[in-house]
Amino acid sequence: MVSTLAVVYSPHHRLVVDSGLVPPHTSPVFTGSKKFVTVALFTAMLIVLVNLAWWFYYEKTEQLLDQQLSRRLAAVAQTAATALDPAAIDQLAEGSLDGYLDVIEVLRSVRESDSLSDVFILDEGYSYLATTMLETDSVYFLAELNSPQIDSLFFGEAIGAILTPTYQSGTLFLKTAFAPLYGEEGFVVAVLGVEANVDYFDALNELRQNLRYATGLSLVGGLVLGLLFLLLQRRINRAEQQLFLGQTHAHLGRMVAVVAHELKNPLMIIRGSAERITRKTEMPEAAYVVEEIDRLDGIVTGYLDFARSGGSLLAGDSRQTVDLVELCVSVQKHLFEKYAGEEIIWLGGVETPSISIEGYPRSLRQVILNLLINGVESCREAGKPIEVGLNLIDSEKSITLIALDHGGGIESKELKKVFTPFYTTRQSGSGLGLYLSRKIVMQMNGRMNIKSEPDLMTEVIISLPKEPKA
Repeated sequence: MVSTLAVVYSPHHRLVVDSGLVPPHTSPVFTGSKKFVTVALFTAMLIVLVNLAWWFYYEKTEQLLDQQLSRRLAAVAQTAATALDPAAIDQLAEGSLDGYLDVIEVLRSVRESDSLSDVFILDEGYSYLATTMLETDSVYFLAELNSPQIDSLFFGEAIGAILTPTYQSGTLFLKTAFAPLYGEEGFVVAVLGVEANVDYFDALNELRQNLRYATGLSLVGGLVLGLLFLLLQRRINRAEQQLFLGQTHAHLGRMVAVVAHELKNPLMIIRGSAERITRKTEMPEAAYVVEEIDRLDGIVTGYLDFARSGGSLLAGDSRQTVDLVELCVSVQKHLFEKYAGEEIIWLGGVETPSISIEGYPRSLRQVILNLLINGVESCREAGKPIEVGLNLIDSEKSITLIALDHGGGIESKELKKVFTPFYTTRQSGSGLGLYLSRKIVMQMNGRMNIKSEPDLMTEVIISLPKEPKA
Protein backbone atom coordinates (compact mmCIF):
# COMPACT_ATOMS: atom_id res chain seq x y z
CA MET A 1 0.00 0.00 0.00
CA VAL A 2 1.16 3.56 -0.75
CA SER A 3 0.47 6.24 1.85
CA THR A 4 -1.36 9.29 0.56
CA LEU A 5 -2.06 12.80 1.68
CA ALA A 6 -5.24 14.60 0.66
CA VAL A 7 -4.92 18.38 0.39
CA VAL A 8 -7.94 20.57 -0.30
CA TYR A 9 -6.99 23.66 -2.26
CA SER A 10 -9.49 26.52 -2.47
CA PRO A 11 -9.34 30.10 -3.82
CA HIS A 12 -8.97 31.27 -0.20
CA HIS A 13 -5.89 29.06 0.26
CA ARG A 14 -7.66 26.96 2.91
CA LEU A 15 -5.93 23.60 3.44
CA VAL A 16 -7.76 20.55 4.72
CA VAL A 17 -5.65 17.44 5.28
CA ASP A 18 -7.23 14.01 4.87
CA SER A 19 -5.15 10.84 5.13
CA GLY A 20 -6.10 7.70 3.29
CA LEU A 21 -4.78 4.71 1.42
CA VAL A 22 -4.57 4.23 -2.32
CA PRO A 23 -4.51 0.61 -3.47
CA PRO A 24 -1.44 -0.45 -5.44
CA HIS A 25 -1.61 -0.89 -9.14
CA THR A 26 -3.24 -4.01 -10.44
CA SER A 27 -3.66 -5.16 -13.99
CA PRO A 28 -6.73 -3.84 -15.79
CA VAL A 29 -9.67 -6.20 -15.92
CA PHE A 30 -9.69 -8.17 -19.11
CA THR A 31 -12.81 -7.65 -21.16
CA GLY A 32 -13.88 -10.38 -23.60
CA SER A 33 -14.00 -9.65 -27.29
CA LYS A 34 -17.40 -9.56 -28.97
CA LYS A 35 -15.96 -11.36 -31.97
CA PHE A 36 -14.57 -14.09 -29.76
CA VAL A 37 -17.97 -14.56 -28.10
CA THR A 38 -19.71 -14.59 -31.48
CA VAL A 39 -17.36 -17.20 -32.92
CA ALA A 40 -17.59 -19.31 -29.75
CA LEU A 41 -21.41 -19.22 -29.82
CA PHE A 42 -21.50 -20.02 -33.54
CA THR A 43 -19.12 -22.95 -33.10
CA ALA A 44 -21.03 -24.26 -30.09
CA MET A 45 -24.36 -23.97 -31.92
CA LEU A 46 -22.93 -25.77 -34.95
CA ILE A 47 -21.58 -28.61 -32.81
CA VAL A 48 -24.83 -28.90 -30.86
CA LEU A 49 -26.99 -28.93 -34.01
CA VAL A 50 -24.83 -31.56 -35.71
CA ASN A 51 -24.85 -33.80 -32.65
CA LEU A 52 -28.58 -33.33 -32.15
CA ALA A 53 -29.09 -34.45 -35.77
CA TRP A 54 -26.95 -37.55 -35.18
CA TRP A 55 -28.70 -38.53 -31.99
CA PHE A 56 -32.10 -37.81 -33.55
CA TYR A 57 -31.11 -40.21 -36.30
CA TYR A 58 -30.17 -42.78 -33.63
CA GLU A 59 -33.55 -42.43 -31.92
CA LYS A 60 -35.37 -42.72 -35.22
CA THR A 61 -33.35 -45.83 -36.13
CA GLU A 62 -34.19 -47.43 -32.79
CA GLN A 63 -37.88 -46.63 -33.23
CA LEU A 64 -37.85 -47.97 -36.80
CA LEU A 65 -36.24 -51.26 -35.76
CA ASP A 66 -38.71 -51.63 -32.89
CA GLN A 67 -41.63 -50.95 -35.21
CA GLN A 68 -40.37 -53.49 -37.76
CA LEU A 69 -39.95 -56.16 -35.08
CA SER A 70 -43.40 -55.37 -33.66
CA ARG A 71 -45.07 -55.68 -37.06
CA ARG A 72 -43.29 -58.96 -37.76
CA LEU A 73 -44.23 -60.48 -34.39
CA ALA A 74 -47.83 -59.32 -34.70
CA ALA A 75 -48.10 -60.83 -38.17
CA VAL A 76 -46.49 -64.11 -37.04
CA ALA A 77 -48.76 -64.35 -33.98
CA GLN A 78 -51.88 -63.65 -36.00
CA THR A 79 -50.91 -66.14 -38.74
CA ALA A 80 -49.99 -68.87 -36.24
CA ALA A 81 -53.25 -68.35 -34.32
CA THR A 82 -55.18 -68.77 -37.56
CA ALA A 83 -53.26 -71.94 -38.42
CA LEU A 84 -54.22 -73.71 -35.18
CA ASP A 85 -57.37 -75.86 -35.18
CA PRO A 86 -60.05 -74.51 -32.78
CA ALA A 87 -60.97 -78.12 -31.84
CA ALA A 88 -57.37 -78.83 -30.82
CA ILE A 89 -57.37 -75.62 -28.77
CA ASP A 90 -60.56 -76.74 -26.96
CA GLN A 91 -58.95 -80.09 -26.16
CA LEU A 92 -55.83 -78.40 -24.76
CA ALA A 93 -57.96 -76.09 -22.63
CA GLU A 94 -59.88 -79.13 -21.27
CA GLY A 95 -56.59 -80.91 -20.42
CA SER A 96 -56.77 -83.51 -23.19
CA LEU A 97 -53.58 -84.52 -24.98
CA ASP A 98 -55.24 -85.82 -28.14
CA GLY A 99 -54.19 -82.91 -30.37
CA TYR A 100 -51.14 -81.87 -28.36
CA LEU A 101 -48.55 -83.21 -30.80
CA ASP A 102 -50.19 -81.50 -33.78
CA VAL A 103 -50.24 -78.20 -31.89
CA ILE A 104 -46.58 -78.57 -30.84
CA GLU A 105 -45.63 -79.30 -34.43
CA VAL A 106 -47.25 -76.08 -35.61
CA LEU A 107 -45.59 -74.09 -32.83
CA ARG A 108 -42.15 -75.51 -33.60
CA SER A 109 -42.59 -74.79 -37.28
CA VAL A 110 -43.47 -71.17 -36.52
CA ARG A 111 -40.52 -70.82 -34.14
CA GLU A 112 -37.96 -72.21 -36.60
CA SER A 113 -39.24 -70.42 -39.67
CA ASP A 114 -39.18 -67.02 -37.96
CA SER A 115 -36.15 -67.53 -35.67
CA LEU A 116 -38.13 -66.97 -32.49
CA SER A 117 -37.11 -67.62 -28.91
CA ASP A 118 -40.30 -69.38 -27.91
CA VAL A 119 -43.85 -69.98 -29.09
CA PHE A 120 -46.34 -71.03 -26.42
CA ILE A 121 -50.01 -71.22 -25.46
CA LEU A 122 -51.38 -70.03 -22.10
CA ASP A 123 -54.70 -70.54 -20.37
CA GLU A 124 -56.57 -67.96 -18.33
CA GLY A 125 -54.50 -68.80 -15.22
CA TYR A 126 -51.21 -68.11 -17.04
CA SER A 127 -50.33 -71.83 -17.14
CA TYR A 128 -48.61 -73.38 -20.13
CA LEU A 129 -50.88 -75.48 -22.34
CA ALA A 130 -48.05 -75.96 -24.86
CA THR A 131 -44.57 -74.56 -25.37
CA THR A 132 -41.61 -75.14 -27.66
CA MET A 133 -39.20 -74.88 -24.72
CA LEU A 134 -38.77 -77.27 -21.82
CA GLU A 135 -40.09 -75.47 -18.77
CA THR A 136 -39.73 -76.87 -15.25
CA ASP A 137 -42.55 -74.63 -14.06
CA SER A 138 -46.00 -75.04 -15.54
CA VAL A 139 -46.83 -71.35 -14.89
CA TYR A 140 -45.67 -68.65 -17.30
CA PHE A 141 -42.70 -67.06 -15.48
CA LEU A 142 -43.36 -63.62 -16.95
CA ALA A 143 -47.02 -63.59 -16.05
CA GLU A 144 -46.69 -60.69 -13.65
CA LEU A 145 -44.91 -58.59 -16.28
CA ASN A 146 -47.13 -59.40 -19.27
CA SER A 147 -50.44 -60.06 -17.53
CA PRO A 148 -52.06 -56.79 -18.75
CA GLN A 149 -51.72 -57.87 -22.39
CA ILE A 150 -52.86 -61.42 -21.70
CA ASP A 151 -55.88 -60.35 -19.64
CA SER A 152 -56.97 -57.82 -22.27
CA LEU A 153 -57.29 -60.69 -24.78
CA PHE A 154 -59.20 -63.01 -22.44
CA PHE A 155 -61.67 -60.31 -21.44
CA GLY A 156 -62.20 -59.05 -24.98
CA GLU A 157 -60.61 -55.66 -24.40
CA ALA A 158 -58.26 -56.25 -27.35
CA ILE A 159 -58.96 -57.82 -30.71
CA GLY A 160 -56.13 -59.33 -32.73
CA ALA A 161 -52.48 -59.46 -31.83
CA ILE A 162 -51.17 -57.26 -29.00
CA LEU A 163 -47.53 -56.49 -28.23
CA THR A 164 -45.55 -56.01 -25.03
CA PRO A 165 -42.83 -53.39 -24.57
CA THR A 166 -39.27 -54.64 -24.82
CA TYR A 167 -38.24 -56.23 -21.52
CA GLN A 168 -35.11 -57.82 -20.12
CA SER A 169 -34.87 -61.42 -19.00
CA GLY A 170 -31.41 -62.22 -17.64
CA THR A 171 -28.94 -61.02 -20.21
CA LEU A 172 -31.52 -61.06 -23.02
CA PHE A 173 -33.87 -58.37 -24.28
CA LEU A 174 -37.18 -59.84 -25.40
CA LYS A 175 -40.43 -58.77 -27.00
CA THR A 176 -43.63 -60.82 -27.14
CA ALA A 177 -46.75 -60.68 -29.28
CA PHE A 178 -49.96 -62.29 -27.94
CA ALA A 179 -52.89 -63.38 -30.11
CA PRO A 180 -56.25 -64.79 -28.99
CA LEU A 181 -57.06 -68.45 -29.70
CA TYR A 182 -60.73 -69.19 -30.25
CA GLY A 183 -62.51 -72.46 -29.58
CA GLU A 184 -65.17 -74.01 -31.74
CA GLU A 185 -67.87 -71.90 -30.03
CA GLY A 186 -66.07 -68.66 -30.93
CA PHE A 187 -64.86 -67.74 -27.44
CA VAL A 188 -61.28 -66.99 -26.44
CA VAL A 189 -60.13 -70.11 -24.58
CA ALA A 190 -56.34 -69.55 -24.74
CA VAL A 191 -53.68 -67.08 -25.77
CA LEU A 192 -50.81 -67.69 -28.18
CA GLY A 193 -47.46 -66.08 -27.26
CA VAL A 194 -44.76 -65.40 -29.83
CA GLU A 195 -41.51 -64.37 -28.15
CA ALA A 196 -38.47 -63.01 -30.00
CA ASN A 197 -34.99 -61.95 -28.97
CA VAL A 198 -34.38 -58.24 -29.68
CA ASP A 199 -31.16 -58.84 -31.58
CA TYR A 200 -30.82 -55.35 -33.02
CA PHE A 201 -29.55 -54.03 -29.68
CA ASP A 202 -26.01 -55.07 -30.60
CA ALA A 203 -26.21 -52.97 -33.75
CA LEU A 204 -27.66 -50.08 -31.77
CA ASN A 205 -24.88 -50.31 -29.19
CA GLU A 206 -22.28 -50.17 -31.95
CA LEU A 207 -24.06 -47.22 -33.54
CA ARG A 208 -24.28 -45.44 -30.17
CA GLN A 209 -20.56 -45.97 -29.55
CA ASN A 210 -19.74 -44.60 -33.01
CA LEU A 211 -21.91 -41.57 -32.31
CA ARG A 212 -20.01 -40.93 -29.08
CA TYR A 213 -16.73 -41.01 -30.99
CA ALA A 214 -18.23 -38.69 -33.61
CA THR A 215 -19.40 -36.30 -30.88
CA GLY A 216 -15.90 -36.14 -29.41
CA LEU A 217 -14.35 -35.59 -32.84
CA SER A 218 -16.88 -32.85 -33.62
CA LEU A 219 -15.96 -31.06 -30.39
CA VAL A 220 -12.26 -31.20 -31.22
CA GLY A 221 -12.88 -30.22 -34.83
CA GLY A 222 -15.11 -27.34 -33.79
CA LEU A 223 -12.50 -26.02 -31.39
CA VAL A 224 -9.76 -26.27 -34.02
CA LEU A 225 -11.87 -24.53 -36.66
CA GLY A 226 -12.90 -21.86 -34.15
CA LEU A 227 -9.28 -21.18 -33.21
CA LEU A 228 -8.24 -21.00 -36.87
CA PHE A 229 -11.07 -18.57 -37.56
CA LEU A 230 -10.07 -16.42 -34.59
CA LEU A 231 -6.43 -16.34 -35.70
CA LEU A 232 -7.47 -15.35 -39.21
CA GLN A 233 -9.87 -12.73 -37.87
CA ARG A 234 -7.15 -11.34 -35.61
CA ARG A 235 -4.81 -10.92 -38.57
CA ILE A 236 -7.55 -9.17 -40.53
CA ASN A 237 -8.26 -6.89 -37.57
CA ARG A 238 -4.58 -6.01 -37.25
CA ALA A 239 -4.38 -5.20 -40.94
CA GLU A 240 -7.50 -3.02 -40.68
CA GLN A 241 -6.10 -1.30 -37.59
CA GLN A 242 -2.78 -0.58 -39.27
CA LEU A 243 -4.62 0.81 -42.30
CA PHE A 244 -6.77 2.96 -40.04
CA LEU A 245 -3.75 4.20 -38.10
CA GLY A 246 -1.97 5.04 -41.35
CA GLN A 247 -4.94 7.08 -42.51
CA THR A 248 -5.21 8.67 -39.06
CA HIS A 249 -1.55 9.69 -39.11
CA ALA A 250 -2.00 11.22 -42.53
CA HIS A 251 -4.97 13.29 -41.33
CA LEU A 252 -3.11 14.12 -38.14
CA GLY A 253 -0.10 15.32 -40.11
CA ARG A 254 -2.20 17.65 -42.25
CA MET A 255 -4.05 18.98 -39.20
CA VAL A 256 -0.91 19.51 -37.12
CA ALA A 257 0.86 21.27 -40.00
CA VAL A 258 -1.95 23.81 -40.27
CA VAL A 259 -2.36 24.27 -36.51
CA ALA A 260 1.40 24.56 -35.87
CA HIS A 261 1.77 27.18 -38.58
CA GLU A 262 -1.07 29.22 -37.09
CA LEU A 263 0.24 28.89 -33.52
CA LYS A 264 3.93 29.60 -33.91
CA ASN A 265 3.67 33.25 -34.91
CA PRO A 266 1.25 34.24 -32.09
CA LEU A 267 3.37 32.34 -29.59
CA MET A 268 6.49 34.20 -30.60
CA ILE A 269 4.68 37.53 -30.33
CA ILE A 270 3.41 36.63 -26.84
CA ARG A 271 6.90 35.51 -25.82
CA GLY A 272 8.49 38.71 -27.02
CA SER A 273 5.92 40.78 -25.16
CA ALA A 274 6.49 38.80 -21.97
CA GLU A 275 10.25 39.29 -22.24
CA ARG A 276 9.81 43.05 -22.55
CA ILE A 277 7.52 43.08 -19.51
CA THR A 278 10.13 41.10 -17.58
CA ARG A 279 12.90 43.56 -18.44
CA LYS A 280 10.78 46.56 -17.47
CA THR A 281 9.00 45.28 -14.37
CA GLU A 282 10.82 42.05 -13.41
CA MET A 283 7.40 40.47 -12.70
CA PRO A 284 7.76 36.72 -11.93
CA GLU A 285 4.49 36.05 -13.73
CA ALA A 286 5.99 37.31 -16.99
CA ALA A 287 8.91 34.89 -16.62
CA TYR A 288 6.42 32.13 -16.05
CA VAL A 289 4.65 33.11 -19.29
CA VAL A 290 7.95 32.89 -21.18
CA GLU A 291 8.59 29.44 -19.70
CA GLU A 292 5.16 28.17 -20.71
CA ILE A 293 5.45 29.67 -24.20
CA ASP A 294 8.72 27.78 -24.66
CA ARG A 295 7.02 24.63 -23.47
CA LEU A 296 4.12 25.10 -25.91
CA ASP A 297 6.51 25.86 -28.74
CA GLY A 298 8.42 22.67 -28.00
CA ILE A 299 5.19 20.69 -27.96
CA VAL A 300 4.06 22.13 -31.28
CA THR A 301 7.48 21.49 -32.78
CA GLY A 302 7.47 17.90 -31.56
CA TYR A 303 4.00 17.24 -32.98
CA LEU A 304 4.97 18.83 -36.25
CA ASP A 305 8.13 16.74 -36.53
CA PHE A 306 6.14 13.59 -35.72
CA ALA A 307 3.43 14.38 -38.24
CA ARG A 308 5.89 15.21 -41.01
CA SER A 309 8.26 12.30 -40.61
CA GLY A 310 6.43 9.75 -38.46
CA GLY A 311 9.33 10.15 -36.07
CA SER A 312 9.58 10.67 -32.34
CA LEU A 313 7.41 12.95 -30.25
CA LEU A 314 10.52 13.54 -28.15
CA ALA A 315 12.31 15.33 -30.99
CA GLY A 316 11.90 18.75 -29.38
CA ASP A 317 13.01 17.54 -25.95
CA SER A 318 16.40 16.53 -24.54
CA ARG A 319 17.23 13.60 -22.30
CA GLN A 320 18.43 14.54 -18.85
CA THR A 321 18.11 13.60 -15.21
CA VAL A 322 14.55 14.19 -14.03
CA ASP A 323 13.51 14.49 -10.40
CA LEU A 324 10.02 13.04 -10.54
CA VAL A 325 9.04 14.35 -7.10
CA GLU A 326 9.97 17.88 -8.08
CA LEU A 327 8.22 17.41 -11.43
CA CYS A 328 5.00 16.24 -9.74
CA VAL A 329 5.05 19.20 -7.33
CA SER A 330 5.51 21.56 -10.29
CA VAL A 331 2.61 19.97 -12.15
CA GLN A 332 0.43 20.16 -9.03
CA LYS A 333 1.19 23.87 -8.67
CA HIS A 334 0.38 24.50 -12.31
CA LEU A 335 -2.89 22.57 -12.01
CA PHE A 336 -3.99 24.61 -8.96
CA GLU A 337 -3.22 27.84 -10.79
CA LYS A 338 -5.07 26.67 -13.89
CA TYR A 339 -8.19 25.91 -11.84
CA ALA A 340 -7.79 28.78 -9.37
CA GLY A 341 -11.55 29.19 -9.11
CA GLU A 342 -12.17 25.54 -8.24
CA GLU A 343 -11.81 23.62 -4.99
CA ILE A 344 -9.43 20.71 -5.63
CA ILE A 345 -8.83 17.78 -3.30
CA TRP A 346 -5.30 16.54 -4.00
CA LEU A 347 -4.91 12.78 -3.49
CA GLY A 348 -1.34 11.69 -3.33
CA GLY A 349 1.81 11.64 -1.32
CA VAL A 350 5.42 10.59 -1.71
CA GLU A 351 7.45 9.44 1.27
CA THR A 352 10.85 9.90 -0.37
CA PRO A 353 12.14 13.43 -1.03
CA SER A 354 13.61 12.58 -4.42
CA ILE A 355 13.16 9.97 -7.17
CA SER A 356 15.31 10.54 -10.24
CA ILE A 357 15.46 8.86 -13.65
CA GLU A 358 17.00 9.60 -17.03
CA GLY A 359 14.16 10.94 -19.15
CA TYR A 360 12.57 13.80 -21.02
CA PRO A 361 11.21 16.35 -18.53
CA ARG A 362 9.19 18.52 -20.87
CA SER A 363 7.45 15.57 -22.54
CA LEU A 364 6.82 13.79 -19.25
CA ARG A 365 5.45 16.98 -17.70
CA GLN A 366 3.12 17.32 -20.65
CA VAL A 367 1.83 13.76 -20.19
CA ILE A 368 1.24 14.11 -16.43
CA LEU A 369 -0.51 17.46 -16.76
CA ASN A 370 -2.74 16.13 -19.53
CA LEU A 371 -3.77 13.16 -17.36
CA LEU A 372 -4.59 15.41 -14.38
CA ILE A 373 -6.61 17.78 -16.54
CA ASN A 374 -8.55 14.76 -17.83
CA GLY A 375 -9.20 13.77 -14.21
CA VAL A 376 -10.45 17.25 -13.30
CA GLU A 377 -12.76 17.32 -16.31
CA SER A 378 -14.05 13.84 -15.47
CA CYS A 379 -14.97 14.97 -11.94
CA ARG A 380 -16.67 18.10 -13.25
CA GLU A 381 -18.66 16.20 -15.87
CA ALA A 382 -19.78 13.66 -13.25
CA GLY A 383 -20.92 16.50 -10.97
CA LYS A 384 -18.60 15.31 -8.19
CA PRO A 385 -15.99 17.10 -6.07
CA ILE A 386 -12.69 17.46 -7.90
CA GLU A 387 -10.44 14.78 -6.43
CA VAL A 388 -7.24 14.12 -8.36
CA GLY A 389 -3.70 13.21 -7.43
CA LEU A 390 -0.39 11.53 -8.20
CA ASN A 391 1.43 8.61 -6.58
CA LEU A 392 4.98 7.42 -7.15
CA ILE A 393 6.11 3.84 -6.52
CA ASP A 394 9.85 3.21 -6.59
CA SER A 395 10.89 -0.37 -7.38
CA GLU A 396 14.21 -1.99 -8.21
CA LYS A 397 14.10 -1.67 -12.00
CA SER A 398 11.31 0.79 -12.69
CA ILE A 399 9.28 3.66 -11.34
CA THR A 400 5.51 3.64 -11.46
CA LEU A 401 3.59 6.90 -11.62
CA ILE A 402 -0.16 6.73 -10.99
CA ALA A 403 -2.46 9.59 -11.95
CA LEU A 404 -5.82 9.06 -10.27
CA ASP A 405 -9.18 10.74 -10.02
CA HIS A 406 -12.53 10.02 -8.39
CA GLY A 407 -14.61 11.14 -11.36
CA GLY A 408 -17.12 9.32 -13.51
CA GLY A 409 -14.77 6.49 -14.49
CA ILE A 410 -14.69 4.65 -17.80
CA GLU A 411 -16.97 1.80 -18.88
CA SER A 412 -15.20 -1.49 -19.56
CA LYS A 413 -16.28 -1.46 -23.21
CA GLU A 414 -14.68 1.98 -23.64
CA LEU A 415 -11.33 1.07 -22.05
CA LYS A 416 -10.01 -0.68 -25.14
CA LYS A 417 -10.83 2.36 -27.30
CA VAL A 418 -9.37 5.20 -25.22
CA PHE A 419 -5.97 5.02 -26.92
CA THR A 420 -7.47 5.16 -30.43
CA PRO A 421 -6.66 8.42 -32.27
CA PHE A 422 -9.57 10.86 -32.45
CA TYR A 423 -11.76 8.68 -30.23
CA THR A 424 -13.42 10.71 -27.49
CA THR A 425 -16.64 10.67 -25.47
CA ARG A 426 -16.48 14.40 -24.74
CA GLN A 427 -18.00 17.03 -26.97
CA SER A 428 -15.01 19.30 -26.51
CA GLY A 429 -12.33 16.60 -26.69
CA SER A 430 -10.01 16.03 -29.64
CA GLY A 431 -9.38 12.34 -29.00
CA LEU A 432 -5.61 12.85 -29.24
CA GLY A 433 -4.59 13.41 -25.61
CA LEU A 434 -4.35 9.81 -24.40
CA TYR A 435 -3.15 8.58 -27.79
CA LEU A 436 -0.23 11.02 -27.87
CA SER A 437 0.50 10.58 -24.17
CA ARG A 438 0.82 6.86 -24.60
CA LYS A 439 3.03 7.38 -27.67
CA ILE A 440 5.34 9.60 -25.63
CA VAL A 441 5.55 7.05 -22.79
CA MET A 442 6.22 4.20 -25.22
CA GLN A 443 9.00 6.22 -26.87
CA MET A 444 10.49 6.54 -23.39
CA ASN A 445 10.48 2.69 -23.32
CA GLY A 446 7.68 2.79 -20.77
CA ARG A 447 4.15 1.44 -20.54
CA MET A 448 0.80 3.12 -19.93
CA ASN A 449 -2.33 1.30 -18.76
CA ILE A 450 -5.69 2.38 -17.44
CA LYS A 451 -7.69 0.86 -14.60
CA SER A 452 -11.17 2.24 -14.02
CA GLU A 453 -14.36 1.54 -12.11
CA PRO A 454 -17.41 3.41 -13.44
CA ASP A 455 -18.71 6.13 -11.10
CA LEU A 456 -15.85 5.46 -8.64
CA MET A 457 -12.31 6.07 -9.84
CA THR A 458 -9.81 5.96 -12.68
CA GLU A 459 -6.09 5.23 -12.45
CA VAL A 460 -3.65 5.81 -15.30
CA ILE A 461 -0.50 3.81 -14.56
CA ILE A 462 2.77 4.82 -16.19
CA SER A 463 5.76 2.52 -15.71
CA LEU A 464 9.17 3.91 -16.69
CA PRO A 465 12.49 2.02 -16.62
CA LYS A 466 15.22 3.45 -14.40
CA GLU A 467 17.87 2.74 -17.00
CA PRO A 468 16.76 3.83 -20.48
CA LYS A 469 17.44 1.47 -23.36
CA ALA A 470 20.07 2.43 -25.87
